[in-house]
Amino acid sequence: MSLPDTRNYALAAGAPWLAPARARIASALAEGRLPHALLIQGQPGLGKAALADFIARLVLCDRPGTDPCGACPSCQLHQAGTHPDLRRVGIADDKKQIAVDDIREMITALTLKSYRGGRKVAIIDPADALNPYGGNALLKTLEEPSAGALLMLTVARPERLPATIASRCQRIPVVRPDTERALEWLRTLDPEIEWPGLLALASGAPVAAVELARAGALGLEREMSGVPALLTNPATDLVALAERCQQNLPAERLRWMENWVTDRIRRGLLTASGHNPGNPGLPSTARTRHIHGLYAILDELRAAQAALRGSANATLLWEQVLGMLARELMTVRTGRPR
Repeated sequence: MSLPDTRNYALAAGAPWLAPARARIASALAEGRLPHALLIQGQPGLGKAALADFIARLVLCDRPGTDPCGACPSCQLHQAGTHPDLRRVGIADDKKQIAVDDIREMITALTLKSYRGGRKVAIIDPADALNPYGGNALLKTLEEPSAGALLMLTVARPERLPATIASRCQRIPVVRPDTERALEWLRTLDPEIEWPGLLALASGAPVAAVELARAGALGLEREMSGVPALLTNPATDLVALAERCQQNLPAERLRWMENWVTDRIRRGLLTASGHNPGNPGLPSTARTRHIHGLYAILDELRAAQAALRGSANATLLWEQVLGMLARELMTVRTGRPR
């Protein structure tokens, strides 16, 4: 299995849902109306970083068309990761925010003369990780942009950016493709992978599905599908199960459980409304209690995912949500809580 680098321009060049953004930038470049700052926004996992890389390569290309030529010295430097007129700023491995010093260094680089006599490009990814000091430093550059400089910011949550920054950028929205279109593209990468489960786990974002496959989540769907049955077995050691869940892709497993609980709620509501007559399920009163219990578990799962992004103990989070779900499922099965 050979899957693409999800931050490389080549992914953006082949992603059909990014075609409108590619065409828009190519047209602006050809007509000499490229703005000095772009705000590339959309949910995580849609290829915003790859799109920024594609735009950078196109803008810096010596012979640009609708795509970068791929053969000129500038494209070769870009491919090697050594282009002197391209700067990237992100979150350091040991940090949670973009350091203000990195922003200041980037700003200084943009004010210098181009090494190759063309444009200079900088990418901030993700820009919603800027701290207030970095935002203030960036604002000065946006107010007084350097000639020939292009600044690109990628954001999943644009509301986290100060309005003073967002208003000085031209927005490039990246919209999630429908499921069929996403699956069609994913199958061109590797037709043997079970993409539907990964795409659901990635909340419909195809690039996030690729990242899950690269992270080793290919067997997660099959593994997690057996967890609900384990929770109805009184002999199951919930602490041991929680420890196993937190050791590998804990956030993705929590999302799988969220999807499973959501689907069970949906099926319960369909049955209650008479739209699923072939599956009468529980008596109406018990079904209502069960749906209410599942909603409480869904809230807990979402809270656990948010806590996991901080410094929370993953095993304790898993013990709590597994315990709640086990009690609910056992009550449905036997009439008695586990």
